[in-house]
Amino acid sequence: MKKALITLLLGSTCTLSTGIHASDDFVVDNAEPTNKRVMHTFSMQGYTGVFNTPNADVIKYGDGLFSYSDNFYIRRELISASDMKFGVGLMPGLELVGRLATRKWHCNLYTDTRPECSGPRDLSASIKYTLPLIPEDWFKVAIGGQDLGGAAVNSQAFYAVASKDFDLDQFGLLKVSAGVATSDYVSDYMNGAIASVEYQPFEFLQIATEHDGHALNAGFKFITPEQWLPEGWQVSAALQLFSTESELNEKNKWFSLNMNVPLSDGARRKTSQQTANDALNDAQSNNSSTVTNHGFVKVTTPEHATNIDDSVLRQSTNAPASLALSTVTRENIDAFAEYVTEYGFESVSIRLADNNAGLVIQFENNLYNRNEDQAIAVMSRLITERLHVNTQLQLLNFGLVVKNIELEYAQPAILSIDNVVPTAPDNILLDWLDFSDKKWLVNNASSAYFVPRITVAPAISSLVGTEYGSFDFQLLASLNYQMSLWPGAVIDVRYMSDTLLNTDDFEEGQYISNRFSIPEGVNRKLFHQAFVLPYNISTQFSFGEAFNMTDVMINETRFQTDDGAHRVTLLAGELTETVTLKRIFYYTQVNKYEPRLLKYRYRFAPLNWDIEVTAGEFLQGDTGFKVKSSHWFGDTQININYRRTDFKEDRNREETEFVSLGISIPLNLNRSMRSNYGFQVKGIEQWSYNVETVLTTPGNPNSLTTGFGQEPSLYHNLNQAYYNRDRH
Repeated sequence: MKKALITLLLGSTCTLSTGIHASDDFVVDNAEPTNKRVMHTFSMQGYTGVFNTPNADVIKYGDGLFSYSDNFYIRRELISASDMKFGVGLMPGLELVGRLATRKWHCNLYTDTRPECSGPRDLSASIKYTLPLIPEDWFKVAIGGQDLGGAAVNSQAFYAVASKDFDLDQFGLLKVSAGVATSDYVSDYMNGAIASVEYQPFEFLQIATEHDGHALNAGFKFITPEQWLPEGWQVSAALQLFSTESELNEKNKWFSLNMNVPLSDGARRKTSQQTANDALNDAQSNNSSTVTNHGFVKVTTPEHATNIDDSVLRQSTNAPASLALSTVTRENIDAFAEYVTEYGFESVSIRLADNNAGLVIQFENNLYNRNEDQAIAVMSRLITERLHVNTQLQLLNFGLVVKNIELEYAQPAILSIDNVVPTAPDNILLDWLDFSDKKWLVNNASSAYFVPRITVAPAISSLVGTEYGSFDFQLLASLNYQMSLWPGAVIDVRYMSDTLLNTDDFEEGQYISNRFSIPEGVNRKLFHQAFVLPYNISTQFSFGEAFNMTDVMINETRFQTDDGAHRVTLLAGELTETVTLKRIFYYTQVNKYEPRLLKYRYRFAPLNWDIEVTAGEFLQGDTGFKVKSSHWFGDTQININYRRTDFKEDRNREETEFVSLGISIPLNLNRSMRSNYGFQVKGIEQWSYNVETVLTTPGNPNSLTTGFGQEPSLYHNLNQAYYNRDRH
């Protein structure tokens, strides 16, 4: 994952973007006629292919791949090693693969002189891109490279390859590939002409042979039939049983095991309004059962729904639209509010719209925390089935309105509310803070304020592919306590448990532990106050302790265009750090930091792809920039980060470049615990893990480096807490 990776990746993605012209009408065609093509599988190296050579196929867009093989090609020979790979179909025609190869997992290469601890330990990346604009019935052409640049180049190769599939009718399928490669291996492996033939007589079996530029290899591949696994899943195994190379191979029989998992279908993410419209239409047309799956969740009657008006209860999910209430009264509205609060939604408020022709319904979602569009879909469906009134639906987060949805019906029910008697919230403080003149029929029912919420998540500190170990880690439990006080005001405290599991290098007193371990105890105590301002501007001020610093003040202000394509964020803070040092005796030193960062994010909606550029002064005083490419696959986000910063006043810390590959996923149930017991325990909405390496030129040391390019960003930030992980 080094400099050439960035050049090739940016060039490929720019080519892709140019080819599709960023059109709103662009549609990803992610279907492959697998019955007419040899099923593509992963090679034993860092790309889709046969055994050691690539073909022109790539990992399908929106799929993730995990692969293990028992060999690794270093500069001189093919050796026995554990070779782990994680790949993703990052874009149509583009695959990215991270790779960790090691002779032994737990050997310290600095100190362990045992013969079995000799050999490489390599963290690298590979990329392959299938060229567009070539008709599929002609052939495919792909270019790519593996182990792209850097200080330790063990398996670097670049290639171009063409593949053609043939349908032999009852005799099966055939794929022929030919290309050219260049490398600096001692042998001619991946250097010169390469070719392969893959014959698939049955769905579950392939017979393959290849010439890798140096040797002729042959063997079998076994693939699970499609009906054995969930749609899109695939498990395959490869056995290389023969090779003409005998001198530079430790053995000529090798195997690999691969698992392909669909992360998403690659479809363009719907807007919240589109999600609500789909739920509305589905509710009106669906006439099936009382438990209906409408694409997000199952809508059911709450188990403890008592004292609800029968005229509302009869509008269940098996009732057609023609049975919707013809007239909605104050009693119907009160019963609806009781229904949805029993269901699990909070801070429900209902009033007449300004023209009295419909309703305004506000609600806060702490129930569907993976994706808040699920909550919008459920509430839209419930309104359709139980009120059927034109509604302006407003989503709240921590008491602030962050999303407005319009629900309109061809034949809405008639509102029959003559004397509007407004209700006040039960909380005196909230009543005092309410400066509006709106007359709420239902005011903050099942309030989300002053409800303790505890988020439980794993916390991990790790190093991957270093000379100390292949994978060193410390695992803890993170307990994050939050309480919403009034609109935009939140108390935020995080506690880290004692170490639950760790490797030897994270034992107390070890070098790695001293530099990278997470201490037990409270490491965050903050108060946040956010405001949603006109013109799509939001701001949040945070005060307290964080980042192991005793005095923290951070402001985050963002502006986003109506369509969400452009977002500008200013992140600034003042932080004080007190450290204890020892010369002749102990003394304290106070360090002050004033980070100032400007961010710009552009969203290419057809591919659910965000590009963000950050520039300015970072947390510890270094200046530079970061580029982040984020790719959404359902609730999973794959991130590629490049950053370059410099401590200009410290000659011992020269300008340094980093690149990382990360994944962010929710670690919670699809539907979280309700807060009807007065508190809530839930999983984390976005858990992130990154693998990072320093970019260096060949021959220079690739040492463990920290402190560069750190942002004063908090987990409770505007994107995460208010805008649905920046989906809005």
